[in-house]
Amino acid sequence: MESAADLGQTSPAASARPPREPAMADDERPSRRIALPLSPLFTALLLAAFLLPGVIGRDPWKVDDALGISIAWGTQEGNGLLPRLAGEPYFEDGPLFYWVAGALGSALEFMVPFHDGARIAAMLFVLAALWFVRLAARELYGEPQGQLSMLALLGCLGLFVHAHEASADTAMLAGVAATYYGIAIAWKKPYKAAAFFAGGATVAFLARGIFGCAPPLIAALLLVPFAAAYRARSYVLAVGLGLTLFLVLAAIWPITLATLQPGAWATWWSDQIASVTQPPTTARALYFLKTLTWAAWPAWPLAFWAVWAYRRYLRDPGFAVPVVATLVTLVLLVFTRSQRTIEVLAVLVPLAIPAGAAAVSLRRGASSALASFAVVMFGLIAVSAWVLWFAWHTGFPAQLHANVAKLTPGLVPRKEWLRMATAIVITASWAALMLGAQRTSLRALTFWAAGVALAWGLAASLWLTAVNYTQSYRSIATALRAALPPNPGCIASRGLVEVSRGVLHYHGGILTERREIGRGAQCRWLVVAGRVGDRSAEPGPGWKLVWEGQRPRERERFRLYRRA
Repeated sequence: MESAADLGQTSPAASARPPREPAMADDERPSRRIALPLSPLFTALLLAAFLLPGVIGRDPWKVDDALGISIAWGTQEGNGLLPRLAGEPYFEDGPLFYWVAGALGSALEFMVPFHDGARIAAMLFVLAALWFVRLAARELYGEPQGQLSMLALLGCLGLFVHAHEASADTAMLAGVAATYYGIAIAWKKPYKAAAFFAGGATVAFLARGIFGCAPPLIAALLLVPFAAAYRARSYVLAVGLGLTLFLVLAAIWPITLATLQPGAWATWWSDQIASVTQPPTTARALYFLKTLTWAAWPAWPLAFWAVWAYRRYLRDPGFAVPVVATLVTLVLLVFTRSQRTIEVLAVLVPLAIPAGAAAVSLRRGASSALASFAVVMFGLIAVSAWVLWFAWHTGFPAQLHANVAKLTPGLVPRKEWLRMATAIVITASWAALMLGAQRTSLRALTFWAAGVALAWGLAASLWLTAVNYTQSYRSIATALRAALPPNPGCIASRGLVEVSRGVLHYHGGILTERREIGRGAQCRWLVVAGRVGDRSAEPGPGWKLVWEGQRPRERERFRLYRRA
């Protein structure tokens, strides 16, 4: 794909203030070190080290991974128009991610379990998000900035776990990233820009509903008057065409659902409105503010620096839209119903795009400080991971072995040579990059992203079995299913959260009728969930306890009762 530089052109933002060349030590010979920005091969290896480990070979993990896989599994039932969780409609998200995850999970079942195939869909969406962020930043600022913006998104700590979960938010990330790419090229290719703008916004809407598509759309519309004032007619044309096309594309699914299931559409739409119109509270605002300080690191301080460095040129829509979209998302978070860490993913893409521009022009002191911090922190994490793994498998030192055993009660470690080899390769590659990379300002984000890939790679290789043991619901679901007769009839439930209902359906084929919504009163069987020692949810006289159990190191306990 040709960039502005390839065509002999520069975008308004890039021409307004050309970024300073990356600082390089005078005695450095680039040919003797790993060149920065990384070559396509090294970039692909870095992405593979972050995205591939842990995709297959593990059960659905709590909470969002297990929830997304359960919904993808349940959505295959019925006509598939609306996401379904454990036999009930699920109104919080759109259907797109669950369509793709369900299709991949089913298509790849001859090779891997359904949940692994569904998780591959999330990996592909995250890869698309990273790629579109790179393209957007490259169009606005240049090739080095494009790669650094991609690495800024990869390095955001909030993406560390959520990038590897089968969640609809991964599809939202890909959609909004494509939308910003469309905006970035609007100044020179308005028709192509309109296509990406509309397509990306449609993906975001079908993934997460209003919350997914609102920030880039609102930001783009807010800047139309300013673009018109500065005669940026191509931007106005791209946004106008893109918005029209978006309304057409995004309307297909709602019209179909409203025609076939008018009640379901009305409920979904009202739930979407309610999800982003809650009265704002100080507690919610503080929660998201505190969460963003670590989840958006290191993108947010770099994005702030970029806004300051380019403050005179914010009239350029390509640069201004991500900034305004960040502010719109922050405001929207205060009005959301949900208060979960995963909600902040919506703000990572617009922060990452300008972050790459700032990273190139960082002063040597700031760049060296971030690079050194990344080397020290992730180096300590790697040493700790290996030392604890050695203690767990060998019993030496005894105290470390005992500490790890407490975290995985009942699990006997076993040698897994392929995963150990993977961990060795990842660790050695990281060390080679730290020792052999050019000494330029580009090291900061490169080292940070490589450290994040190292940490995840070790967690998903050396420690995958241990983490899977503590985060999987399989043992509970299979034990509960074994306690039931082959044909139990209807099964009522009380106190089961969404993810619990989903994994009982996925792992055990158990569909429950919730007492909380007035169903299951005549059922002979009752599943109750509550904290250890809490008997408030017990059914009382007339019921006999048949089975009870809990996951390792969890205070939530499941009980199965039979009507006497």
